[in-house]
Amino acid sequence: MRGAPPGKRGPRFDQDRAGLHHFCFRARERAHVDAVHRFVVDELGATIVHAPEEGDFAPGYYSLLFEDPDGIRVEVNHVPGKGHFGAGGRLGPGGPGPASRYP
Repeated sequence: MRGAPPGKRGPRFDQDRAGLHHFCFRARERAHVDAVHRFVVDELGATIVHAPEEGDFAPGYYSLLFEDPDGIRVEVNHVPGKGHFGAGGRLGPGGPGPASRYP
């Protein structure tokens, strides 16, 4: 990730505009989410939206959310197993199906 060169800098990213909201990387282990957090804090000095935390988006969901130099939000998460597609998941066998809204 890098910031735009001086001649191409404009208004910061705005999540409420049409288009990209954020992008996400899925980690293989919770420890990887923690390692990315240490890196973006210690090496990049990134703006942290939320430090690694458990959430209720999917069973076992654990995520970090930070901003790149232009304010674009980047998520790194770990969801064990098949996430929404596994047993107990929203899209898995017997699950309630696609959500009409996100938590």
